[in-house]
Amino acid sequence: MQMKNLYIILLPLLLLVNISCDKGDAHYYDYNTQAPVFDGTIYEYLESQPGVYDSLLLVLDRLPDLRSKLKNPDSTYTLFAVTNRSFDIALEALNTTRSLTGRSNLYLEDVGLLDLDSMTNRYVINDVFDTEQLMPFIDGKLVTSTKNNYSMHIQFRVLNASGFVGGGQQQLIFSDTNNSIFQRYWQRVNTSVVNVKTKNGIVHILSAGHDFGFSKFTSKYSTQ
Repeated sequence: MQMKNLYIILLPLLLLVNISCDKGDAHYYDYNTQAPVFDGTIYEYLESQPGVYDSLLLVLDRLPDLRSKLKNPDSTYTLFAVTNRSFDIALEALNTTRSLTGRSNLYLEDVGLLDLDSMTNRYVINDVFDTEQLMPFIDGKLVTSTKNNYSMHIQFRVLNASGFVGGGQQQLIFSDTNNSIFQRYWQRVNTSVVNVKTKNGIVHILSAGHDFGFSKFTSKYSTQ
């Protein structure tokens, strides 16, 4: 009798565990099964996200050659998109440093075009690289930016989730190699969203904590 009562008590609990596991598995397999698709160019995608890429669009307005590339439906690129917050971080660091030496604040409308062009182009890669293409490269892949054949590096990884090792969100690590073959000199940033498909390429969105320019923005303009 006691065993029967124990079975009655345990049965609902076992069913609950099974349901939870099923949901966990579904959650596990749902990651990145369908990439977002935008019916327009990379530039039009940026325009379609008000309050997210205003600073990047302002920079592109100052860099017409790069803007034209991202508008061109007949070309293909991979953009690692920098959000407003990343520009805010860079400007705050820059102007804090400038204030210590009695210099006035600088803003995106003020900074020199040569270095701004070089830094921004590093986020735009020739050709299309999505996670499926990058997955086989265990050590990542060196890629070339749209300006000066500058080498950047992309590495694919999958985060852990729901108790599964490598069972979570797909992510890319995007690195400025600083013209070095030694990884200890590289500067890295993770993506928050990957594989946004557009008519002329792929957009990967960088984490909001990224410092635009990989910290070079501050060093370039702090004393000018």
